[in-house]
Amino acid sequence: MSETKIIEMKDYLNSWAGQQISIRKEEAGDLDQITISLEEATFEQRDAEDEYLGDHILFLHGRAYSTGEGSQVELPSVMYEVPLDGINDVRLDNSIITFQTNRAQYAISIN
Repeated sequence: MSETKIIEMKDYLNSWAGQQISIRKEEAGDLDQITISLEEATFEQRDAEDEYLGDHILFLHGRAYSTGEGSQVELPSVMYEVPLDGINDVRLDNSIITFQTNRAQYAISIN
């Protein structure tokens, strides 16, 4: 996947700034759902010291909550990290972005 497509996705997310978004992540049979009051999306390319994070990372800035089983738990950080290594099949729609990475499948949508 080209860096251009990642930047396009970041810019698309920034058009949602000021709104509540949901992130659905499926990884190895585990499902995580996060809600964020999105302030900004940024992208960083680096040499990873942590193999879990990888070299390409999308940062979603804002107050975030883990949602599941009828409860919400506020996350300690005001930044949610999405490792993008191996990203493919990026689809940008009016209210949803879907993509797959080496580790997980993601769907990000406006609430």
